[in-house]
Amino acid sequence: MIGLNLSGTARRFIGVLVLIPIILAVWFDGKIASIVVAILATGMAFEFSKMLKTQTILAILSALLIAMQSVPLWVFDGGVLWHSGLAMLSFGITLICSGPLAGLFALALSVCLYFAALLLHQPDGHWLLLLLAAVVAACDSTAYFVGRSVGGIKLAPKISPNKTVSGSVGGIVAAIAVMVGLTNVAALPFVGGLDVVTAFYLGCGVAVLSQIGDLHESALKRRLSVKDSGAILPGHGGLLDRFDGYLFTVPGFYLFFFAI
Repeated sequence: MIGLNLSGTARRFIGVLVLIPIILAVWFDGKIASIVVAILATGMAFEFSKMLKTQTILAILSALLIAMQSVPLWVFDGGVLWHSGLAMLSFGITLICSGPLAGLFALALSVCLYFAALLLHQPDGHWLLLLLAAVVAACDSTAYFVGRSVGGIKLAPKISPNKTVSGSVGGIVAAIAVMVGLTNVAALPFVGGLDVVTAFYLGCGVAVLSQIGDLHESALKRRLSVKDSGAILPGHGGLLDRFDGYLFTVPGFYLFFFAI
């Protein structure tokens, strides 16, 4: 049993190592970050279309509509109406072909990718994305290890049998700690004015939204009888499996910093 646990942990660690070049690229420059995100988004869109197991032409069309949301705004900015139209088209096609759960996922992914493009179009957008990534990673990793160590009541057994309430709580606590630590203790300059109380609630909100995104993808995979969205990342499955925590956190993060 210990060997199996170490094996699972090792695969997860290797998956994190694979992400390091992506993190460095996002760190380096905002425009480079937007290109990297667009490439990842295209991969996620086509993973999603493959999961649907529908007609090839419709799957490709849906994937293209979703991927177009991530085009860097310094390359092309069609405005809110353009992106809303793309989102509704991808939602409609997926809804008709694969049902409401898949349709809602297509809509959520489309909106997420557009907000990612909006975030990276801001002067400090790539720094904010890295902050979000640190908080989401803390939530995800802590939830995984606490859930395996403590166990207990299942969080959503019909959707994801391995997730526990203890893991969820542990993830929320870790997300809050990282958010408060980076914004107040480390005093990152691009989030100036974010007091401890605000950081506390923001960290909690990010953790909850991250876990909702994770559960949404888990529900979709269960509905489609798919174990992983792909196999590109060791220990994590596909790109969607790794980045499902951003599904709702990216829009929420952008709205918090630039719309509220």
